[in-house]
Amino acid sequence: MKSTIEFRKDLVSGDWALVSTSIQKKPVFFKRSKEAPLPKSLCPFDDIKKSKQEKILLWMPKPGGKDLKNWWIQIFPNKYPVVVNSRVCPPLEKCGIHEKKIGVGFQEVIVTGSHERHFALMSLGELNLVLEAYQSRYQALASEPCVDYILIIHNHGARSGATVPHPHSQIFAIPIIPPDVKRSIEGSRKYFHERKRCVHCEILKSELKEKKRVIYQNKHFVILAPYASRAVYETRIFPKFHESRFEVIDQAQRNDLSDAMSFIFKKIFKKLKNPDYNFFIHTAPPKERRAEHYHWHMEILPRVAIWGGLELGTGIDVVKVSPEETAKLLRR
Repeated sequence: MKSTIEFRKDLVSGDWALVSTSIQKKPVFFKRSKEAPLPKSLCPFDDIKKSKQEKILLWMPKPGGKDLKNWWIQIFPNKYPVVVNSRVCPPLEKCGIHEKKIGVGFQEVIVTGSHERHFALMSLGELNLVLEAYQSRYQALASEPCVDYILIIHNHGARSGATVPHPHSQIFAIPIIPPDVKRSIEGSRKYFHERKRCVHCEILKSELKEKKRVIYQNKHFVILAPYASRAVYETRIFPKFHESRFEVIDQAQRNDLSDAMSFIFKKIFKKLKNPDYNFFIHTAPPKERRAEHYHWHMEILPRVAIWGGLELGTGIDVVKVSPEETAKLLRR
C-alpha cells in the first residue's frame, strides 16, 4: 500500500495535521515501557558506520578533542522520516471541501556519543556542543526555500515517543507554522501591538519579583514552573534578556543555557526519579522578519500523567501538582 504523507487542514479550526503512514515501516525497539532497554550491542546509533548511514551532515569530536573517531555529535537524515525530503514547495491543493499540501520537509537526527549518558549526566562541555550542533543545523535549514518553521525536539524514554533509547534529538523543518506555535506567536504579537511590550518579558519581570515559581537563574537564563502549566512538573527555560531567535545566541549565552539545562535535568533525574520527558525549543519562524514581539524559550514536559476523556474532550490540561509545588520541589 502506498504511503500517505500530507499536511491536512482542519476545515473548522484551521489547524494543520500531518498524516504520515510511512512511519509504519520503522522498526519498533520499545514495545512496552517495562521491557529491558535495547542493549548497546544492538543500538543503531552507537556505531553509526554499522548502521550504514549514507550521509553524515555534521560530525563533532568530544569536548576539547580533535580526533573525529572519538565523536560526540553526529547528525544525519532520519531513516524513517514523517516528511518527504524535498526542495520543491508544495502548492495548496483542494480535496473536495478540504485542503492539503504534500508533506515535504526535512527531518534530521542529532546523536550524542554515549549510549548511557542522557542530558542529566552530561558535562557542561557536552551540553554546549549539543546546543552548538542545534544552532548549526537550524541555520543551514533556515535558508531552504520551502521551510516556514524549524522545531528542535528531544524525546527521553519510551513514553515520550523515543523508539531508540540512545540519547538523540531531532530537528524538523516544515512548510507550515504548527498550530501550537501559531497560537503562541499570534498571542505574543497581539500583546505587543496592544501594549508595545513583550508578553514574555512581562511574565519574567513578574515571576522574578514574586519568586514563587522561579526554580533557578543565572546571568542569562531563568527556569520557571509556568503559572498555567500544561503538564505535571512542566518547566520552561527563558532568556532573561529579550531575544526572538535561539539560533543567534552567542557563546556566553550558550554557556549559561548549558548550565541551566544541566541544573534542571539533574533535578528531574534525581527528584522525579528519571521520568520520561519531552523538550522542544520554540523560536521565531526563520522567514518572519519582524519578530521583535516574540521571546524564544525551551519547554520541558515530564510524562508522568496520561490524558483521559476530560482532557481529550475539552482540551483543558488537568495538572495535579501545582506549579508552585513543582518549583519548590525542583529548586531544593
